[in-house]
Amino acid sequence: MEEDVVRIVETRPIEGDGLVIVEGFPDIGLVGAIAASFMADKLGMEEVGYIDSDALPPLVAVRNGRILNLIRIYRKENLLALISDVPIPPPLVKPISQKIMEWVEGKRPRLFITLTGIPEPGRLNIERPKVFVLGSRPELTEEAARIDNVDRFTDGFVVGVKGMLLMEGYKRGLDTLLILAQSHFNYPDPGSAAEIVKYLAKYLNIEIDVKPLLESAEELKLRLRDLMMRTNQAMQGIQKAKELELPPVYL
Repeated sequence: MEEDVVRIVETRPIEGDGLVIVEGFPDIGLVGAIAASFMADKLGMEEVGYIDSDALPPLVAVRNGRILNLIRIYRKENLLALISDVPIPPPLVKPISQKIMEWVEGKRPRLFITLTGIPEPGRLNIERPKVFVLGSRPELTEEAARIDNVDRFTDGFVVGVKGMLLMEGYKRGLDTLLILAQSHFNYPDPGSAAEIVKYLAKYLNIEIDVKPLLESAEELKLRLRDLMMRTNQAMQGIQKAKELELPPVYL
């Protein structure tokens, strides 16, 4: 699949210095998707563009009587959010990651952030999920870890679109930060998304109250069941469940 099958369209010019771009595509526990969507809604972000591809499923998103693109770009001041209503199909993971980071590089942003969950078998017994960070530079990781004294993600695999975005950021010398939270694997986890939102609010020095997210947790779990099912099917194609396995050690 060629990269030009992915098209990024700006319906309003996206310009400015010091941009921070947050990606929240569906993934483990829909953590990134829930967190990014909640943030965009509560901050009153406006749609300024979209990402399209012939490889996306033949679906049309309709919300409050409005027809929407499946993958949208939102903005408020210097903050952008990339939000998708569908999981990224496995054949599209690499080309869409490359195209996004090529576009990001052209914006000369201050930071690109990707959000996801870490599958945690004992999640039911964890009241407050842990947050982990990994930067494209060691200095970025250390800076991020000082916020709220979160843990560093030190060993394991990051696969799928999150891993490809992180690697593309690393290759291009773009400050890229991966933020992860312990999460359920097979169903939506608004609680983990809330922890990521709280961390992001501190990191970016913005005001976001996560109480409405926690109060609507049960409703979200029901509403997002179909998206979680499609996401699980997509992740099976890229062995997402192996994310926490430690890499082999060769002696």
